[in-house]
Amino acid sequence: MIVTFDIGNGDFDYYTNEEWSNQLAEWRAELEGDDGEAIDAEELVEMTYGDELFFQEVPQIVLDRMPR
Repeated sequence: MIVTFDIGNGDFDYYTNEEWSNQLAEWRAELEGDDGEAIDAEELVEMTYGDELFFQEVPQIVLDRMPR
């Protein structure tokens, strides 16, 4: 799971690994003229949102320990 935090509005968004891959692909497509395929996730988020958005992968062990 990936969690993003938008400091502009204080929102958290949660992505499965597949959803995150799809979101990165969408952002890469938007940067198509800038060779988006060669950009890693950190650079891609920075190029798209600047310092407004942060993301972190939540380790599986943390997810396993969360109450359901």
